[in-house]
Amino acid sequence: MNPNLDLDRAAVVGAGTAGRGICRALAAAGVEVRMVERTDATLQRAQEALREGLERDLGRWAVTESERDAILARIEGTTSLDAVRGVPIVFEAIPEDEKDKRILLREIDGIADSTTIFCLNTSTLSITALSDGLSSERRPLVIGMHFLHPVSRIPLVELVRGRHTGERAESFARAVADRLEKEVMEVAEYPGYVTTRLTLTLINEAVHLVMEGVATRDAVDRAMKLRLGARHGPLALADEIGLDSVYRALDSLWRELGLSQFRPAPLLRRMVNAGWLGEKSGRGFYRYDETGRRLPVSEDLGKPPLDRLLPEG
Repeated sequence: MNPNLDLDRAAVVGAGTAGRGICRALAAAGVEVRMVERTDATLQRAQEALREGLERDLGRWAVTESERDAILARIEGTTSLDAVRGVPIVFEAIPEDEKDKRILLREIDGIADSTTIFCLNTSTLSITALSDGLSSERRPLVIGMHFLHPVSRIPLVELVRGRHTGERAESFARAVADRLEKEVMEVAEYPGYVTTRLTLTLINEAVHLVMEGVATRDAVDRAMKLRLGARHGPLALADEIGLDSVYRALDSLWRELGLSQFRPAPLLRRMVNAGWLGEKSGRGFYRYDETGRRLPVSEDLGKPPLDRLLPEG
């Protein structure tokens, strides 16, 4: 931990899976966090998901009751972007849509203090391109920090410098990672960086294996857990991340790089279109209750009929 880091408060804009994870990591490190969502309804869902995640970890003895209570007490939810005023750092964590991110960053640029650093949690978009629409004074203060899911357990963050990123932003971001006990891996500003490209390739291929009838959902996940020593198989991980988020990231890399391994599997597209988004919707490759706990295995996708999985037409 860096004792010289002046970080007692921060704002996180976007309280989806990634945003909540960043909020929790900051709060666990003693930082007062302002968690910003677009509407009261989405904010309430985010706060409930945050509490439920901590309750699950309490049940696994991953946190104590006092740690849970302290984390929740340090996170203040709001729907006002005015929350970015007066904080030394703002974390942007909305879904991977370049247009939406550009609009949001311009809004924040007009509200935040002139010295506030912007950390962008993107895994597929250009930090330089996203910062181009900001004031010339702000651009050196923009840097990419890609946190890995689940943020509370993965001790790694990818650090990405844009063309305009200055030394102060990099030094501060490294100090924040140190405060959060995350190892920093500096990567080039290139679509997908390292971890996203490798993870998405594995997930997409796992979906293809199920779709093509090579193996069942459970067999694919079990094989990869045993082979890689991972806590989750690729399909369970996709459910945790959110199948819509996985689809958007794959589609972005497919369009940007033109590499066939990133072309989203037809089954994934059909699941997203049907509203099967994983944990957050209660159904993905597995089924979940309202707290996000996985329900007993059903045969819905354990051994699916191929005619239901093949692309239309």
